[in-house]
Amino acid sequence: MYNFIVRDPTTQSKFTCQSMSETMQLTERLESREEVHPGELDHALETRARMHRAGAPYSPVYPTIGRLFPGTYYLNGIDSQWRRTYSRVPLGTPVEKAKEGSQYLDLAPPIVLRLAQHDAVSHPVTGKLQVMSSTEEGHDQHTEVRRRIACVITGTAAGLPGSDQVFAPDNMERLLRGEQCVTPLSEESKASMLEKNVVQLRKKADGAVEKVKVDGEEEVVKLAAQLGSFSLTDMYGVPAGLAQTMDLAAQVAVAAGMEALKNAGLVSGATNDPEDWKLEERFRDGTGVVYASSFPAMDAAVGEVMRFLKSQTVGAAGAMRLVSALRERMVQNMGDEKSLSDQDEAAFAQLVSSCTGMNGDQDIYQFDRKFLFRVLVLGNAQLAQLAGCRGPNTQTNAACAGTTQAIAMAQDMLISGRADRVVVVAGDNASGAVLLPWLGSGFRALGAATTKAAVEDAALPFDKRRSGLLLGAGGIGMVLETEMSMLARQRYMHPGAFSVKARLLHTQYSNSAFHGAALDRKHIGSELKRFLEDIEIVHGISKAELATHGVYFSHETCTHASSASSCAGNEVAALRSAFGDELVAKLLILNTKGYTGHPMGVSFEDVAAVEVLMQQKVPPVPNYQEKDDYLGDLKISKGGHYACRYAIRFAAGFGSQVAFALYATAQYE
Repeated sequence: MYNFIVRDPTTQSKFTCQSMSETMQLTERLESREEVHPGELDHALETRARMHRAGAPYSPVYPTIGRLFPGTYYLNGIDSQWRRTYSRVPLGTPVEKAKEGSQYLDLAPPIVLRLAQHDAVSHPVTGKLQVMSSTEEGHDQHTEVRRRIACVITGTAAGLPGSDQVFAPDNMERLLRGEQCVTPLSEESKASMLEKNVVQLRKKADGAVEKVKVDGEEEVVKLAAQLGSFSLTDMYGVPAGLAQTMDLAAQVAVAAGMEALKNAGLVSGATNDPEDWKLEERFRDGTGVVYASSFPAMDAAVGEVMRFLKSQTVGAAGAMRLVSALRERMVQNMGDEKSLSDQDEAAFAQLVSSCTGMNGDQDIYQFDRKFLFRVLVLGNAQLAQLAGCRGPNTQTNAACAGTTQAIAMAQDMLISGRADRVVVVAGDNASGAVLLPWLGSGFRALGAATTKAAVEDAALPFDKRRSGLLLGAGGIGMVLETEMSMLARQRYMHPGAFSVKARLLHTQYSNSAFHGAALDRKHIGSELKRFLEDIEIVHGISKAELATHGVYFSHETCTHASSASSCAGNEVAALRSAFGDELVAKLLILNTKGYTGHPMGVSFEDVAAVEVLMQQKVPPVPNYQEKDDYLGDLKISKGGHYACRYAIRFAAGFGSQVAFALYATAQYE
């Protein structure tokens, strides 16, 4: 039994309604709360569901602790054993509302707000089309339209330098381990660069410019990542005549495309029978190809010209012609052919005899009838011919931003309905025997290439000691499909034939209209901001979530640690401008060029991003020891397991090319 005693509040002034109202301050407390759109709850629930699908470990993203009501308990994180830790907002902490232009981060826009904001999206295809196709409030997100424009990655491949087997089965593991591909150059390669008579323009401290001649071996490039040998005929059954119409850059790109198709389960690739590398008939019309390269066909063009010039020089002529020239010189000096003694004639006869059958006519130049095919940049068409890809087909040159731009172009093709899937390939051979003396000398003349002799002193991404880039080579392949195409294939094929490796969420590419070699720091920063804003509107992913649960694949090429013009300086300035210092400190920074050298238009970073999201492992940034104070505090990768859901890729190229891509795990919805 319980007794209730009711007191008349009029007799107890201490407990009047007025005093209770004044003590509780209910009106003031309600007014202090931040009024938000109901859709923010939808976004919070989406984020929570995404977290449960992602698993542990997990670090939540909050807009700012200052926006949580005093006394609120909030999750700090969940460790790998699913143990949770919490904190509490101290009582009495003032609630500070987020205002436009304030330091606080707004919650990512929820799905129900996207249609209202679609005019703010800057990218007409990957932005507006996807936003306008988003579901309205109360509708299922996974509509047929969304699946038509959602892009998934089902196949990847990489042809790496630094080993005899260009397409080794463990190449992706090598990328994640951070296996070094850079090796010392031969004496012949260094001598070939030295004879180019390079003169570098160098700025003095007072602003004056001096000419510095490269006239010693210690001043030339000594390291590079070079391709081993491989045969399209032996590996894929490509007819020898067709293989000869491609230079090595095109060959490695075509091979990467074939390997990516095999990885995607679109071809069997069981043997080197050409039929094992062809698409089924039902997939051919809907499959496109995009080929990226910085120096397309240059290997073939320069090689052919050098072969012709070599045939015209006495010093490099055949032994037979050299003997003949020597005899004529002796006759001229002696004044009469009869002046040659029998012993002299016998000696010349012996030399001629020894040359016969040894050199023959091998040094007599004959024009290569396949020359036109080799310089026409047909790698994309040749891959289509070999695999049977009858969809849209093109090639692009955005210099060192080539691969990432090609991936963005492929996404445009997919979401506009031009193709069901696109094979993106890239190939360059800047460090090969033909181009290295010229391109190595070119970068040396710009002062952009390192002359260090030891790899550990040269491959220094983000390190204060960095002194220039390392030339590389290689090829990559990536198969992108619409989600509808992927689901249709799953119905046709047996379980386990292929899997979704990752998702391509967003891309952007543009030009700074600035300079042939230098980067426009302000424009890159503004483009990154635009990229992140579109991601918030289209996908509902905030900058805070990207920084906390993402990794960043840098463009960093190890150019000189200059505050004015280094790649690292420009990148980090753009990151700080777009994310802010607090979020940059949370974003894990990755780099692959410290292992592969700079492969020009080939982006190993894009295929590595997919592999990182699949395996939840990251490569370490090589040889990082000394912090560059100008760059500030950065979260430099040390390698190993790392839980992440997103991978951001930034690429830049000569001619002011800029490209971005955002990848997500296959489980992302």
